[in-house]
Amino acid sequence: MKVLHFVTGGFSGATKVAVDLIAEHNQLPSIENLLVLRRKSTTVAEKLKELDEKNIEYRVITGSTHITTILELKKLCEQWQPDILVAHGFPEHLLGRRAGLLAKVPHLIQVEHNSKERYTPWKLYQTRKLSKHTDRVVAVSQGVAKTLSNQDLKAPIQVISNGIDTMRFGGDNQSPISDRPQDLIMVGRYAKSKDHITLVEAMHELKEQGVIPHLMLVGTGRERYKKEVMQLVQQYALEDQVQFIDYSNEVDKLLLEHKVFVMSSRFEGLNLAVLEAMASGCLVIGSEAVGVEELINHEKDGFLFPIGDASKLAATIASVLSNPADYQQLASAARQKALSSYSKDHVTQGYHELFEELLEK
Repeated sequence: MKVLHFVTGGFSGATKVAVDLIAEHNQLPSIENLLVLRRKSTTVAEKLKELDEKNIEYRVITGSTHITTILELKKLCEQWQPDILVAHGFPEHLLGRRAGLLAKVPHLIQVEHNSKERYTPWKLYQTRKLSKHTDRVVAVSQGVAKTLSNQDLKAPIQVISNGIDTMRFGGDNQSPISDRPQDLIMVGRYAKSKDHITLVEAMHELKEQGVIPHLMLVGTGRERYKKEVMQLVQQYALEDQVQFIDYSNEVDKLLLEHKVFVMSSRFEGLNLAVLEAMASGCLVIGSEAVGVEELINHEKDGFLFPIGDASKLAATIASVLSNPADYQQLASAARQKALSSYSKDHVTQGYHELFEELLEK
């Protein structure tokens, strides 16, 4: 079978899922894969080089306008002739399925990666109309599936939870959190939805209380929002406590050095960074956001705090850092959950079974 995956070239979480899925499916002789990226400002050579290193066949097409993207993808589909087109994320799932229809691709799949997207009435009308020609709508979490169920879609909705590379993030010989040299880390792109602001506010409250942890922020994203976060750090005189790292291909090593991982997001699809931190043995503190909340059993394998509640977040951080050894059992339980329930193997198998089902039909 020939499967074409269409996704943003912004190398967001959706791109990561598509790349990981193709890398795994490339090990199967029954599937020929092609990754098609819609060009963004962050579609840079450094990130494309990683695709070459993983032996992933890919094409980058225009992202200048929606119509030019659709026409270029249509032409590519006619040349490559996939059996299945998998369109990941918004608005790519609209553009990809439109192109697939025009090119007469036999089977179309929409993958929804987020629980909250910018659906205008017109965009919602489009996705409902396209759902009549879509074989399956895949939700990456139960929370996303619940959101999709309210859209009056005509295609069946199926949950295939995202997964992580448990060989990379779940290795043995991890240090207990009490022995790790670094305090706090958050890995996530700069966007208002990630709500770095609440985490910085919590750092300020901790400093006022005489608690001085260090925080590493890893990620790229919207420069305007990142500047806002950096200005707040300066306003609170936290420069000595907060370190900014734009991009790192060694996140796995960074996680192993940190005691606590924080995810302050306001909404998600299924947050892979949380799962990677859990597998790496960090103590995870997450917001009660869709796509985060369902991963954490409060006070059993991590902690949850109300969205945007800097005071509650600060109190939880202070409690954990006062004696990390007291919370090792939670970190260990979270690691076991990530390894047993959220490995890439589950994702690979889920999509492979779906593809085979569609082709049998």
